[in-house]
Amino acid sequence: MRLGVTFRNYPLYLSQDDLTKHFLTVGQSGSGKTTLFYSLMDEIEKPFWAFDLKQDYRHVDDVLVLPWTELRFNPLKPPEGVSPGRWAQVFSEVFSHATSLLSGSKNHLLKKIIEVYRLYNLFNRVSGPYPSFHELELLVKSEGINYVRKQADYRDTLLNRLEAMNLVAGTVFECSQGYSIQKLLQEDVVFEFDGLIRDVQNFLMEILFAYVYEYRLAQNHRNQGLNHVFFLDEGKRVFSVYKERQDASGIPEIDELTAKMREFGEGLVVADQEASKLTDSIKANTYTKALLPTAGRKEFQAMTEAMNLSERQAEFAEELDTGEAVVQVGSDSPVPVRLRNYQVEKTVSDRELEKEQRSRWEGLSYEQRKTTKRFNDRIAPGRTEEVPEKEIPEDPTEIKLSSEAERLLEDVVENPFRPLTERYQQFSSSYKGNKAKNQLVDQGVVVERKVKNGENRKLLQLTEKGRDYVEDQLDLEPKHRGRGGIVHRYWQHFIRDAFEEAGWDAFLEKFDADVYVNMGNNELAVEVAMGDNPREIKHVEKHLEKGFTVWIACRNKEIQEGLKQRIEERGLDPDRVVFRLFQDFD
Repeated sequence: MRLGVTFRNYPLYLSQDDLTKHFLTVGQSGSGKTTLFYSLMDEIEKPFWAFDLKQDYRHVDDVLVLPWTELRFNPLKPPEGVSPGRWAQVFSEVFSHATSLLSGSKNHLLKKIIEVYRLYNLFNRVSGPYPSFHELELLVKSEGINYVRKQADYRDTLLNRLEAMNLVAGTVFECSQGYSIQKLLQEDVVFEFDGLIRDVQNFLMEILFAYVYEYRLAQNHRNQGLNHVFFLDEGKRVFSVYKERQDASGIPEIDELTAKMREFGEGLVVADQEASKLTDSIKANTYTKALLPTAGRKEFQAMTEAMNLSERQAEFAEELDTGEAVVQVGSDSPVPVRLRNYQVEKTVSDRELEKEQRSRWEGLSYEQRKTTKRFNDRIAPGRTEEVPEKEIPEDPTEIKLSSEAERLLEDVVENPFRPLTERYQQFSSSYKGNKAKNQLVDQGVVVERKVKNGENRKLLQLTEKGRDYVEDQLDLEPKHRGRGGIVHRYWQHFIRDAFEEAGWDAFLEKFDADVYVNMGNNELAVEVAMGDNPREIKHVEKHLEKGFTVWIACRNKEIQEGLKQRIEERGLDPDRVVFRLFQDFD
């Protein structure tokens, strides 16, 4: 693979098999890391997977792009050839590292995985359904009340992580068996995790690493040269020096995998802006290193030490320009290089991505969630999606909230759209308000959401666990007007208020419209569109059938253009459909 030319105009090549020993590049934003990734992707003759957190790699030619909303993956299904007992241990290690669980909660997780496997009879059969994340959450929820305080803490901490993961990315895990990993390993795949919370992103990346390694190990794919390559930008998200140094959690499983993967032909290309925040393991276990222009002395020194540059070489590296790097392969002397300038036009919108990839997504098969009789009898006799009241622990320490946190929670119920900064004014200091908010978030009672309306504001949305607490402990009614999440409901109310201020009669959820407006001689149905989704067009068709004029209020212009195209493709009357942006109602 041609990386570029040296400062003496000699071409610099890298053997593809050297990628099995891993490649690390560090440089500031705009220094050329993404361009280097594009170049390597173009040169590599083996399949690769890229974990994309910023929609950078959907623009590469002939790749399968899987936004997380289209991904179906059951991390509780062991890789082919891997025993349930072994996979339970690997899974608990990876999940704990990604979500910062310490050893007590990690051990509790391992016990619950073994238990759910037994309820699915995985230790005594060859085939059948596998439990999903949702079943694991239900099992943890159903724990009896006879447990000691520490076990209760472990249980509550674990349940907090599981609930958050299923709340945010439940569609990913909504399967008994996801897409075939073996088949995906034969393709160039970009996994887009943009829009997921950090813990979920980290977990998905780490568990996919572990899944492929365990599959290779079970199939004995040893010493075959390069088989496959992982690309990971923002490497500190997975290879975090802070987690590596947590004595209580032990050496992260991902650090162990980094050293082991090379024997099975799995290459790893990692990039980041901050070398000081990367694990010592990833810096020590990468055969090829590339230092691009960096921001900050601390990051520069961390990389020059990892490459063992002399004082004179480091002085030279300080003068690097965009697209230039110092490259070191193994123990060879470092070489200054002008990297190959591989240009990619970033033109693929969400709408275009769906049109290009839809047939490929539909060609991927998976199995829906299934349960076993033993599981149903254990969790909820006669029901599979809820836990009977008698099974829910009555221990009042299940959720532990201070009086300040409860006061903030009451305000969330009574004033759902009040921005967080205003909520803090009821406390003696912002510090106390923030401490109360963090307690609600950590206990899984609320989640934070952002709304951009002139300025960014943070809203708090009740979770199911939070609604239960509000009803049972605070004796409040957590009902709300409007549908969907807190951000969708915020805009419903905002748009209704705008029409009322203009003198019209406006209502929420009347005639199945997000906002219904009676303008005397005209009836208007307003749909609040948070995304370019086909269901928005179905709503429009129903409103048009009733004789309404329809306004579609869109979050941004990209969503607006995508829905306009859908309207045209459906052949709907454009004179009766009006498009507006949220900002138009201000």
